[in-house]
Amino acid sequence: MSTTKSINIRIDEDLKNQSDKVLSDLGLTTSAVVSMLLKTIVRNNAVPAELFTIRGQARNNAEYLAKLDRSFAEYKAGLGQKHELLEVNDV
Repeated sequence: MSTTKSINIRIDEDLKNQSDKVLSDLGLTTSAVVSMLLKTIVRNNAVPAELFTIRGQARNNAEYLAKLDRSFAEYKAGLGQKHELLEVNDV
């Protein structure tokens, strides 16, 4: 069993409150997310590139994933449509 260490950081109060709200809505804690980030950095020996995306892009990704989830649910419910795949040169 590994031991744990505390990390103390100074952060803007509004940012802390806003991030706590978002993480809480996702069922996560700040501690859990920091731990996931540090494990990802160690595993990849790099900072995740996603941290450098612009805010609007992150929102678009969330919207895209939600749409993908809805589409997959429709497919599982038998509401999907089959069609031929187009090659890039055909478009």
